[in-house]
Amino acid sequence: MHLLIIPAGFILWYLAYESKPISNDEATLLWERDNIVKRSKLLNIIKESFSTSE
Repeated sequence: MHLLIIPAGFILWYLAYESKPISNDEATLLWERDNIVKRSKLLNIIKESFSTSE
């Protein structure tokens, strides 16, 4: 019986995950912009550390 329940659970989880709505509101855009700024700062720090170590 467990052999049928576990795969069915994964299938239902996958269907629920695929059907969730995508929100493109202002809060999401601000959050994405903040993450881009943080990523670029981190990349600059990493690039500087590699260029000074050579």
